[in-house]
Amino acid sequence: MGKELLAKGVGASPGTATGEIVFRSEEAVALASRGKTVILVRIETTADDVAGMQAAAGIVTTRGGLTGDAAIVARSLGKPCIAGCAPMRVDYANDRLTVWRDSTSDDADVVLTKGDVITIDGAKGEIYSG
Repeated sequence: MGKELLAKGVGASPGTATGEIVFRSEEAVALASRGKTVILVRIETTADDVAGMQAAAGIVTTRGGLTGDAAIVARSLGKPCIAGCAPMRVDYANDRLTVWRDSTSDDADVVLTKGDVITIDGAKGEIYSG
């Protein structure tokens, strides 16, 4: 998979990062401690996610905006963050991220799973494959 624009959300904290998708803060901490670079992908973040946000190279949420928890914490940590990325759906039970580019279709354009690599641009709010 080449670098293809997957989705766009709110550029909530500037910077770029490339890493493996993880859906849980504990995974972000564990993988980062082993030298992996990860992007924490959540529906929304809470105070329980701070350790994972610290460990991750970047954060993506499907809800929220410039004043949401993920955005504020990411800016304080100097990490790129994209919030409110509505075309994406997180499925925690199956460790899957589904992207719909056409809101009128029932068919997902792209399905990514834990460990797939994405690149985020926190200034532009853009998420790329690879």
